[in-house]
Amino acid sequence: MNNLLRWGILSTARINRRIIPPIREDSRSELIGVGGRNQTRTGKFADRWKIDRRYASYEALLSDPEINTVYIPLPNSMHCEWVIRAAQAGKNILCEKPLGLSVEEIDQMVAAARENGVVLLEAMAYRMHPQYAGLRELLNNDLIGKIRLIRAQFSFTLPDGDGNIRWSKELGGGVLLDVGCYPISFARGVAGSLPVGVSASQVIGPTGVDVISASQLLFPGGLIAELDCSFVLPFGVRAEVVGERGVLRIPNPWQPDIDGKSSGL
Repeated sequence: MNNLLRWGILSTARINRRIIPPIREDSRSELIGVGGRNQTRTGKFADRWKIDRRYASYEALLSDPEINTVYIPLPNSMHCEWVIRAAQAGKNILCEKPLGLSVEEIDQMVAAARENGVVLLEAMAYRMHPQYAGLRELLNNDLIGKIRLIRAQFSFTLPDGDGNIRWSKELGGGVLLDVGCYPISFARGVAGSLPVGVSASQVIGPTGVDVISASQLLFPGGLIAELDCSFVLPFGVRAEVVGERGVLRIPNPWQPDIDGKSSGL
C-alpha cells in the first residue's frame, strides 16, 4: 500500500503501551521501530513489544527513510524541538498533548509542518471518538436550543515524589498543560470560536507547577465556560453543555470506551 503509515516512536515512554496495539490492529499502519537515548532501555522495550528496529538516538530514527510517520510522547518541553526536526526529516507527526508550551512554539511547529508538506496532529483522542461526533450532531440539530453555559473538569490525585515529570517545571509540567487542555479544547470545540474574555486562578505547588487551575471563558454571544482541573483533588471528570431548552451531559468525556473497553490511561 502506497499510503501505508510506517510508524516510528520517539522514546520508550509509558504511554506507548496505549498506542502500539492500535497501530498493529490498523490495516493502514505498520510499526517499524522505536528510538531512545538509553540503548539498554530501548532494547528491552523493543524486545518486550517485539519491535524489530531499535535506534540509539531520536536522530537515527528520523534518518530511516522507511519511516514516514512518527509518534512523539516526549516531555512537554521537548515537543517543539522534535516536532520541528521530524517535520524537517519529512515525517508526518502525531505529538502528545499539549502540542506546545506557548503560542510561539505552536507557530514554529505549524510553520515547519507546512514548509515540509507533512501532517501535524495533536494527540487529543477524545475529539476523534464517535461520542464527540454524536455531541456535535446533537448541537448542530439544535436539540437543547441556544447554548448558554459549558462546564468541564478533569481532576485526579497525582502521588508525590514518584519522579513523575508532571511535577517538573523545567520539563513543562503542571496540571493545566497535562489535563487542563481537555476542558479547554472541549469548550473551544463546542463554542466554535475564540473567547473574548478570560479570567483564571491557580494554586502553585511546592515544585513550582500549578496543581489546581480554574478558569472562566466568555465567548461571543454570551456563552460562558467554567473549567477546572487538579493534581490534588479526588478523581473527577465532567463535560456538560447547557442550552435554553436542555442539558447534554457526556459520560466519561476524556477517555471514552472503545468497543466496551475503557481507553483510560
